Amino acid sequence: MGRKQVWDQDDVLASAMRLFRHRGYLGASLRDLEEATGMHPGSLYRAFQSKEGLFSAALDAYNEQVVEARVRAHLREAENPVAGIRSFFTSAFDTDSEPDPGCLLTNTAVESFTIPQATAGVRRGLETIESGFADALTRARARQLLPAELDVEMSAAQLLALYQGLLVLVRSGTAAAKLHTITDGALASIGARQARTVKQAKKEEQR
Repeated sequence: MGRKQVWDQDDVLASAMRLFRHRGYLGASLRDLEEATGMHPGSLYRAFQSKEGLFSAALDAYNEQVVEARVRAHLREAENPVAGIRSFFTSAFDTDSEPDPGCLLTNTAVESFTIPQATAGVRRGLETIESGFADALTRARARQLLPAELDVEMSAAQLLALYQGLLVLVRSGTAAAKLHTITDGALASIGARQARTVKQAKKEEQR
């Protein structure tokens, strides 16, 4: 009989995700991964074959647990799709938590030339975000919150590019005020003149 597995894959991948987000693929050594996951080298190899295999599995989990969840909450299910696009941007930097280690998807895209095995995972994640933007734009256009002539496909691609650039700036410590300005510019680029959230509208009415 084989030895009983004594580790939980979800816990291992969650630990690997945290480490890779903070240190990147190149910055995370095998020793770091062993300490973070609590697994011995032999167990890591049997489960994931290599460091690259563990990274790919962690990126897949990140796409499912983080990227898809954020896209669903802000872009696909937002009552006001334009406000949802804004919150998708601002939620990346308007937070009271400790400094953000960055988006694993974006960080990986930047260093993907060193990890060709992660290319497919990066592409899936970016396509998920772009599809979410397209969904929100389509709903917003149908509700006349955006110009009727808006090119949804092109605008979704532009928002994806702007969002990825914003995440790089977040990682570099750019001031929130500048990030809000970038967000406003992203919304203006799609003709969203009424992109205020309910909270922002109330604040303006009280002035």
